[in-house]
Amino acid sequence: MTRLKKGAAKAKLLPDTVHKKAARKKRSAPEKTALADVQRCKEHGIKTHLQANNTRVNYAGHVRRGREWLASQFKNAEDPLVPMPLLPTSGEMHTDNDVYDDSAFKDAFDRILNRCSDKALALYMSLKGFHENLSKTTVESICSAFKKLWELSDGDTYRGKWHFNEARLRWEGNPADSADIFDVLSSIKHKASAEGGDRTHSMAMTKDYMDRTLRWHQASCPLEIALCMIQKIMTGARPSDMQLDLDMRTQLTRHLEQVAFASNGWTLWTRCFELIKLQRKDISLDGTILDGVLKLYLAGETLTLHERASYFEIFLSNCKGWQKKVDKGKWEADLRSNHYKIYPHPNMPACDSFFWTLVWIKWLEVFHYTCTLQPNDFIFPAMSANGVMHPGQPISHDAVQKWINESTVSAGILGNFSTHCFHCGGAQYSFMFAPVGQRWMLAKVQWWGGWAEGEHRDTLVRYLLDELHTYETDYSDALSPISRGANASLAGEYALAKPASTEELRMVHESVITDVNSLRNEIRSVNNSLHSLTSAVVQAASTASTTPSLQHLDSSCFTDVSSECASRAQTPSAPVGGAHAAAPQLPPAGPIPPSIYTAVLPQQQPPATLSIRLTSQKLPTPGLVIPQVPVTRSNGTCSPKNKSWKEIVEHWLVGDWDRGLTTPLKDWPKEWYQGANRHFASKYHQRATIALEFINQYESNEACLLAAYPEAELGHTQLLKAVNKARAARGERVSRNR
Repeated sequence: MTRLKKGAAKAKLLPDTVHKKAARKKRSAPEKTALADVQRCKEHGIKTHLQANNTRVNYAGHVRRGREWLASQFKNAEDPLVPMPLLPTSGEMHTDNDVYDDSAFKDAFDRILNRCSDKALALYMSLKGFHENLSKTTVESICSAFKKLWELSDGDTYRGKWHFNEARLRWEGNPADSADIFDVLSSIKHKASAEGGDRTHSMAMTKDYMDRTLRWHQASCPLEIALCMIQKIMTGARPSDMQLDLDMRTQLTRHLEQVAFASNGWTLWTRCFELIKLQRKDISLDGTILDGVLKLYLAGETLTLHERASYFEIFLSNCKGWQKKVDKGKWEADLRSNHYKIYPHPNMPACDSFFWTLVWIKWLEVFHYTCTLQPNDFIFPAMSANGVMHPGQPISHDAVQKWINESTVSAGILGNFSTHCFHCGGAQYSFMFAPVGQRWMLAKVQWWGGWAEGEHRDTLVRYLLDELHTYETDYSDALSPISRGANASLAGEYALAKPASTEELRMVHESVITDVNSLRNEIRSVNNSLHSLTSAVVQAASTASTTPSLQHLDSSCFTDVSSECASRAQTPSAPVGGAHAAAPQLPPAGPIPPSIYTAVLPQQQPPATLSIRLTSQKLPTPGLVIPQVPVTRSNGTCSPKNKSWKEIVEHWLVGDWDRGLTTPLKDWPKEWYQGANRHFASKYHQRATIALEFINQYESNEACLLAAYPEAELGHTQLLKAVNKARAARGERVSRNR
């Protein structure tokens, strides 16, 4: 019985035991699966977050093009690599030539390195730097791309000095750190310096240049029209009450976007690829408070100290430099990195990003979208030729460069300006050209510019100290009667703060006397002309006896006008500044348009010299957009051309909320692409042609469509031509006789 009881007890315990063992087995299986998942998660995390997205995309492009070039040298397995042309052949090169004939050379750019990897990379960099004459920056980027590729290939194997491990009989280290690569890089740098490469760098967009470009914008397109419309909207008017047609809106939009982009680039010191990706979710602002400040701006009223303390915050999520801070363990600092508080600067109208950003957002919301911006809408969206904004597509780098070229040339500014000019100009102004007492310390410059401590000190030197040294050792004005004293203090503060000498005061006095005498002569000449004109008018009136009232005219009225003009000319304009400065005006250099902050819109139409054309063309329905293809992704890259026809079909059937197409094209009523919206007609019918050909003619069968139209691999434009040709052959399309 006892044994039976024990057996029974064991039998009772057996299910629990089996259950526990099964549980262990069940837990062990997920552990193996979880490890594999963790490994994939680790690889994905390193790939995604080790480098900035833009850097990762650029590096991948360099590696892909390098591999394509190397593969093109070996079309057949037995073909040797063709030596690069234009290089002299000599007896000293026989060792390298033997390496080029090595069968392992064609695999030199693989993730697993071989004895030819450093030679292949040196050859490719020489091709780009010497033969194709690309910039040293591009060649350095190519080297960095391959270096990063190999560093991540196999742990620590391909890091450090490139050498052959005799014990393990394999090559280790990184070919990018080899002596061959170092020599090629050094030679390309010397070549760039010898050919004056440094002199082709972008000039800095100084504050004076910013003011001059704003004057050009104002002369080309009266921005007061847009400012007055926004002011009326904020005081209760409706957009439909505004006398605004399509051409006027398009031109005002183009100039406002340029001014807003330039002021933000100059204030934030951003690079072009960082600023064009700025989205609404990256800006934190309190509309209730800031709208009140904007109203004061538009009304031309003085901002109090409390109102000047208002701000909004911009987060530059694509800004470079934050990885370096994380690498140094500065987690606390990184919490605030790339966050910038933007305050009003009414004394710097061209550089006041606070004002122009609020105006630009308000303009988009009221006169384009008729709704608030969505979180993923780009602050600087692309605008099509028909004046329609694409909220889900940022402006391109080429468009920004075209803006800069147009504004600088039209404003009469000489020099080479790239998209980097705002970064340089803003940094240099804050460090050494701002008024005395407002210049920034180097630590503040370093933080605002996104430079990590110890990272690329040469960059800071190039941006600031080299320019400062050039300024302070510039003796081109040695013969000037009044010395700048640039070498006596930081950025020439000595010349601004020192008391004037007796000789300098005497020279100023003589200059003022000369100017006043000249002005008196001009006023005397004008008065004589007015007296003659008055006498002629009175004599003619007396003879005709038709306007006796003219006999009571005398020259006093004209004299008063001329005297008033003279008094205004002799009264110098007071400088604008201080905490309670009134609404700013542009510096008085040449003819100046009215203040950009005025809220009074002139009653007369703009002069004929202005480029705005007032027409009766109605505005299209707000919110309508047909996205461009290939679509631009959020990281700035474009989808492949051979996928653009699929995007067209998706837009036809589903739409694209991220890019503003909330209603599929198949559901668009006719009035959305006719009448006032006829600008959409051509694009709508083109998209319909491709989509319906795929859906109706080929029953949504991708393989059949691609077999019938291989042109789809070349993009939607070539596909459209082929489809139209096929429809004409089927009698479904009649060509117009031209």
